[in-house]
Amino acid sequence: MILLLILSVGVSYFFALPFCSLLQGSGYKSAVFLKRSKKYIALSIGYFVLLSPASIACGFLLRGAILYATFFFLFLLTALFVFFVSKKMNVKLTVTNRLVRLLIGETAVAFLSELPFAFFGGFPIWSVSPSLAPLFSLVANAALTPFEKINNARYVKRAKEKLSEMDAIKIGITGSYGKTSVKTALDRFLSPFFETLTAPENYNTPLGIARMVETAKGNEEIVIAEMGARRRGDIKELCEIVRPTMGIITGIAPQHLETFLSLENIVKEKNELANAISNEGIVVYNVSDPMVRKMSNERVGKKITVGFENADCLIKNVCVSERGTEFDFLFGEKTLRLNTPLVGLSSAVNLSLAAAAALYLGVKEEAIIAAAEGMIPAPHRAELLKSGGLLIIDDSYNVNPVGAFSALSTLQLIKGNHKIVYTSGMVELGKEEEKLNVAFGKRIAEVCDVAIVANGPYGDFVKNGILSGGFPPENLYRVENTEEATSLFPRVTAAGDVVLITSDLPRDYLL
Repeated sequence: MILLLILSVGVSYFFALPFCSLLQGSGYKSAVFLKRSKKYIALSIGYFVLLSPASIACGFLLRGAILYATFFFLFLLTALFVFFVSKKMNVKLTVTNRLVRLLIGETAVAFLSELPFAFFGGFPIWSVSPSLAPLFSLVANAALTPFEKINNARYVKRAKEKLSEMDAIKIGITGSYGKTSVKTALDRFLSPFFETLTAPENYNTPLGIARMVETAKGNEEIVIAEMGARRRGDIKELCEIVRPTMGIITGIAPQHLETFLSLENIVKEKNELANAISNEGIVVYNVSDPMVRKMSNERVGKKITVGFENADCLIKNVCVSERGTEFDFLFGEKTLRLNTPLVGLSSAVNLSLAAAAALYLGVKEEAIIAAAEGMIPAPHRAELLKSGGLLIIDDSYNVNPVGAFSALSTLQLIKGNHKIVYTSGMVELGKEEEKLNVAFGKRIAEVCDVAIVANGPYGDFVKNGILSGGFPPENLYRVENTEEATSLFPRVTAAGDVVLITSDLPRDYLL
């Protein structure tokens, strides 16, 4: 009987893996997790409600070999159900200490929940109880949350203290888009001349910054901190940790409207970075964004504006091709002709923001030009790839409206036989979700010859926009996920075509 219990808990653990990963992706917030995975949870509970009465009845009515045969039949059925749902979810795990603790907690909850049935003949329910793994995960998460909050607070406090002891220039970068690209470019410009501390990838939360600080050697001259926000107060919290003396504001977009509720709240939140920097500090603004221009006009202290017109630093004569992007960057009385493998107008803006900050800090013009030529795109952010005669623009991390529309403009500028796009739609846009996704679809109809759109509510909005733009229905394909889209490419593409991959949503958003 112990073996049967271990088998049941083992299957429950396997089924918990994708749900715990979704909890991780939801910031371990149960409400967000429930919203993102409600269909899977409903399916799992439905399975349990349907089969548990039969399993309990078997425990009381059957005996001997027939009882165990029934148990294994139901267990096999549950294992197949778990395998089917897990395969459909296809969620990638990012192993962290907290995820490991959550999985251990889920296993403990599953064991304690199933153990009582051993004492009154209901142990056959173990054959179907693994389907309750999402609920076990929620209970474990709720039980562990108080400990995790204390642990995280201690972790962040240590980072804050360590940062306060550093005699370094601290640069904060925020905005609805472009943060990681600007951070990557700025580090590339500065690191040959300064000891820099920069977070990898898109580490832009208090814990992400704390992880960055853990890698500090103690001799850093410049700290570059990316600052993300999903709700009011996030940027202020990050500024209290980092205490920036310099800032870069990349742009504003209607992103995370589900939590911010309005664009005005997003502007106020991003402006917290400028508010945290004294008048003696300096803020670099992307004034090609009208809302950022308005923010820059409100700043009393030092600032540098970057844009295509009416700015301290001007971006002129932009040329985009499959080789990358060339443009003139005017800084004061000097003109730098920058040539970079990064592709698109957005890349020119991001590179210019980083160049303005680096030049202000004393980096020479020749070094900026040389570094721009060797710039490597951040993964999945306007990343140019070549495969089988195709030119692929991987912009799958730009899930905001500004980034998505900019990617289509880049696709339009690059020469190719046919233009193909794969998209899943844009999320977390609150009441604007339908409107903005439909507009995105209309723009796709203007630019593209073939459109591949993922199934799901966001993809439906995009599809409606594409068809309303007069797009040929026979050139519109619907797919379940990115894997299916990839398998479709050989049928709808040929050598010389250009493919744009944008808005690659987590699997749970597609359903």
